[in-house]
This record gives sequence, C-alpha cells and structure tokens, in this order.
Amino acid sequence: MTASQEARHGVHQRLSLIFRGKYNLFTSAAISKEILASKYTLPRGWRAQIPAINSALLASIFFLVPTKIALAYALSVVMLVLWIAEGDWESKWFTLRANPVFWILQTYFWLFVLSLAWTSDQSSGRTMATRYVLFVVAAIYFTVARREHTSRYLAAFAAGVVMCELFAGYNWIRIYQYPHWPQGFQSSKDVLEIAPFVDRIMFGPIVAFTGYVSGWRALGLRGSARFGWGLVWLSTLFSLSISAGRTGMASFSLMMGLLTLQLLPHHRVRAVLTASLVTALSALTLFLMGDLQTQRRVADGVAEVHDLGRTTATSLAQRSTMTANTLRIIAEQPGLGVGAGDFRSAYQKMNERFTPAERVTRNPHNEMLFAVATTGLIGGLVLFIVWFVPPWIFRHSDDGLGCLRLALPTFFLIICFAESYLWLPNTGLMFVLFSSLLYGPASPKYASTELQKSNPKSQP
Repeated sequence: MTASQEARHGVHQRLSLIFRGKYNLFTSAAISKEILASKYTLPRGWRAQIPAINSALLASIFFLVPTKIALAYALSVVMLVLWIAEGDWESKWFTLRANPVFWILQTYFWLFVLSLAWTSDQSSGRTMATRYVLFVVAAIYFTVARREHTSRYLAAFAAGVVMCELFAGYNWIRIYQYPHWPQGFQSSKDVLEIAPFVDRIMFGPIVAFTGYVSGWRALGLRGSARFGWGLVWLSTLFSLSISAGRTGMASFSLMMGLLTLQLLPHHRVRAVLTASLVTALSALTLFLMGDLQTQRRVADGVAEVHDLGRTTATSLAQRSTMTANTLRIIAEQPGLGVGAGDFRSAYQKMNERFTPAERVTRNPHNEMLFAVATTGLIGGLVLFIVWFVPPWIFRHSDDGLGCLRLALPTFFLIICFAESYLWLPNTGLMFVLFSSLLYGPASPKYASTELQKSNPKSQP
C-alpha cells in the first residue's frame, strides 16, 4: 500500500468513527488535524461539490433546531470535516475577517473564557463557557451559508417546527382524550408535557419565532408560497394555544405587534395603535383557543403578579428573588463579575444573607443578568452589541431581510427576560443559525445579490 493510500485509509477510518457516533463536536478537532496532517485530498470534482453539500447540511441543522441538539452537533461535525477537506482557506479567512458580526459573536464567547482567569471553580467555569461554543462553530456556518438558499433554510426551519407541532398535537390528544394510545415522542420532564423533544421552556419560544417568520413570509410572498406560510402561521397559533408555555405565548403576541409596526413604517401613530391592538388580540386569541391547562397557567400568572410580595411559593416570586439576589452580586462586583464558574457560589452567599429559605440556582433565568453577573458590565454591553449592532451595520442592505434582522434581536431581548436563552442549547443554536443566515453570506458592502438587484423589495 502506498503512502497516499495509507493516508486515505486512515482518514476513512476516522470518518467512519464519526458516522458511528464515536466522536462529538468537541473531539472532532483532533480528527481535523489528522486530516490536515495527512496528504490526503479529495478529488477536485468532489471538492467542487462540498459547498452545495454543506449548504444542504446547514438546512438540515435548521430543521433540527426544535429536536435533540445532539443531532445538530453530529451534522456540524460532518460539516466541519467536509469544510476542512474543501480547503480554500484564503477565501474562508477573507470572508470571516471582513465580517464584523462574526467577530462580535466571538467576543461574547471569549469573554466567558477570559473570565476563567478570575473564577475559582474552574470546572464549572469551563462547563458554563462551553454552553456558548456554538458561537465559535459560527465560523463554519458563516462561510457555508449562501444567500440564494435563504428560502431553503427558512423552509427547513419551519418544516422542523411543524413536524414537532404534529408530534405535540398527537401527545395532547393522547394525554387528554385517548390515554390508551401508544406513547409518542414526548419530553420526559413532565407527564403533561406535550413537546416532543425539548420542554416547553425552549419549545414555546422556538414555535413563537416560527410564528413571526411565517407571518412575515406570508405577508411578503404571493400565490402558493403565501398559502403555505399562512398554514405554518396557523399551526404555530394552535400549537402555542395548547402548549401551556407562557413565554412562548407572550413573545408571539409581542412579535405580532412588531410585525405590524414593520408593515406601517410611514404612519407612526397609526402603527403604534394598530400594533398595540394586534398584540392584545393575539394574546386574547391564544387564551381563548387554549385548553384548560394553558388557560389555568395564564390565570396563575396573572394571580402571581397580583400576589407578588405576599408569597415566595410562586414561579414569579422565585424569579423576583433570583433577580434581587443577582443584582446584589452585580452591585458588589460590577467591573469584571464573578467569572463563569462562580455564579452559583456567589448566589448561595447572597441567598444565605437575604433569602435563606429559598433555593440556590446556577442561573438567574435572565440572560442579561447572567452576563453582567459573570463577566461584569462589559459583558452586558457586549451582549447588547451582539443583538443590536449587527442590524445597524446591515441597515442599508437591500436583500429583503431587514425586518428579520430587527426581529431576531428583539425576540431574544423579550424572551431573555424569562430565561438565559442564549445559554440553552436549542435556542442558542437558533440564534447562531439565523445570525449566520442574516449576516454570513456577504459583507455589508456586498449584501445585495443579483436577485435582489433586479427586485430590491422582494423577499428572498
């Protein structure tokens, strides 16, 4: 066997291990180095097909957002191997180097890594920092995303959500109407949980964002495409009404208000009044369509607001306690924060001093507070830069994605008051994927494709 054949055989062995699940996203770097070290290269014809293959894999990862995150990680590993085998490093480096949004995302991740320098619990710190590792994987997504495949990515995302909504609908029917039916795909957190792969904490917001995307697409397209996206919007409305997820219902209603504002850009007073009405009607519709459990959870939420300060036994009261204790942590260490690994210990000390009867948490259920408590005020500033500077940089792009660029950070700002959603895997993946779609394919100077030049007001 020649040296070239031996190298080829070694690479094939390692690739087979990946497909058999022996390697994950974090150990694939070692394989990548071996592939680079070997003098094995794919035939030129195969390498020419890699961009199209990786773009299809990226669409598949969009599809997997509401499912098990391990599947998305596995496809990302496959994409990484192909990405390395493709070569063309100069072009990829130029794409990343010239894209300020990519570097903004890197700053947020590496800030948590840097905070390990002043954190005591290194093990917890590394665990916390790796929660944001998808911000690093964005290097692949940003160079793989193709503007001409925008519709494909969005359709794949919607298809994955609709599939999960169908599973959720089956679970709802089985739980409440026909309990003798066989067990379906169901989150194991709660026997009454209808979400198939993730709990309602993540499922509700993912469905809510799908509601915005489908409404935006339905209003911007024509013919069968409008009808199809309209059906997706209706499915999200129904799914949210039986999900019992209050964050998903609230964020959907507010995003419908934002969509209304975006449709009436030249009539500010009318837009604000109409958006307020649409938001209220959306919330009312979800409540009236809701099943008994959903209506009960909404009613409980209203009662919790009324009883806030009188009891500590409710969900809202516990969130209020977490917020107060986290603000005390920030007040004591506002500059650099406590580091990625010491939030739990710092919170425990505050809890013992001010609220000894309450439980300790490792996460304040608020992305903004978590960022500031662990990485200081600079971390909070970087977080808002991550959200709102990219759409400002691309504000002059005429590719038809301006509304979605504003919607993405607005949506995460809303839901991150209820949970650290960039810290959670599926919603964090959703943010990174949509950032790659919106900002990856071209720098601001070259954001317009020939398609948009011919019809700048059309959606891709």
